[in-house]
Amino acid sequence: MAAEKYKKYVISEPRVESVAYHPIKNVKGVTFPDEIYLDGRIVDGSPAVVDIGWRFQKPEPDPVEWTHTHDFDEVLCFIGTDPDNPRGLGGEVEFHIADEKYTFDKTTVIFIPKGVPHCPFIHNRVDKPFLLVVFALNERYPSAEDDKDINPEKYNI
Repeated sequence: MAAEKYKKYVISEPRVESVAYHPIKNVKGVTFPDEIYLDGRIVDGSPAVVDIGWRFQKPEPDPVEWTHTHDFDEVLCFIGTDPDNPRGLGGEVEFHIADEKYTFDKTTVIFIPKGVPHCPFIHNRVDKPFLLVVFALNERYPSAEDDKDINPEKYNI
């Protein structure tokens, strides 16, 4: 094998972190705290955050995320895991964008332009585990530690 000059770009172990806009303790049914696989701290200069989480059952509490905005664009991918029905989500999600509500039960991608309020999203059903993959087009996602100083009443501390 060569000198492995690109090894730093192959990430198999996430950084586990409580990110902003979620309670920071005692969430059941999802991968929690968040598992960050890529950001500017993992790979210096990365212009994006990749956060991968499983939904195993309806979370407790639900919703996990509250309404918030970002100063960067974000993409949320709700991905079903059934090989016999890859477009089926394996559950049903109610997702809020500004004052609009969307309900879906299929694999779905949502683009959130910077500055647009989004969430909460409610897990109406989780019949089979599914993935939530988030791409934040920013070097880093705000941490719960950063945000709880601004919104202390929102965090389950």
